[in-house]
Amino acid sequence: MHPARLIVPAVVLGLLAPGAAVAQGSILDRDRFALFAACSPVPVEVFVTNMGGPGEITTPAVQGMAMSRLQAAGIDAPAGQPRASTLQLSVFVSAQRITATAVVTVYVIRLRLLKLLYDRQSDPRAGGAGAADAPGAAPEWLNWAPTWETPQQGIGFYLGRDGGPVTSLVASMLDEFVREYRRVNAGACP
Repeated sequence: MHPARLIVPAVVLGLLAPGAAVAQGSILDRDRFALFAACSPVPVEVFVTNMGGPGEITTPAVQGMAMSRLQAAGIDAPAGQPRASTLQLSVFVSAQRITATAVVTVYVIRLRLLKLLYDRQSDPRAGGAGAADAPGAAPEWLNWAPTWETPQQGIGFYLGRDGGPVTSLVASMLDEFVREYRRVNAGACP
């Protein structure tokens, strides 16, 4: 076979290989920035606002769901302890009865990972000590920034006041976070 004919397929395969590696779950620099935390435990903060929605969508119920999923993955941490990252879960649900049996439910769910990032240019201290020696109250050169986020919103028409569709969505969002966090931190997780 002519050597020039081998070059074209080699170039095509070379161009396709990075895409195939990404599809197989390789870790990109963006993933490392967004989720890498050396598999440190992640505290979760839950905020629930329920305006006439399903009764089972409460802060304790959603907090329990989140904690059990993080605990099962081995990455749970008690809330309120200072960490380098925090998972925030916000759930807003509002329901309005249309008929005697039909209810329209509007929901907005946001799950995001906040990381404490060090801004060297804003640090007035000589040499900048970094985030490792951060005091309890973060100075202006240490900032919480969302690095990973999955928002969901929608409208559902449900019979009665069934919260199952909303809680299932919250559960799948938590599962996605755990899966991605463990994937990116695989080398550090037990």
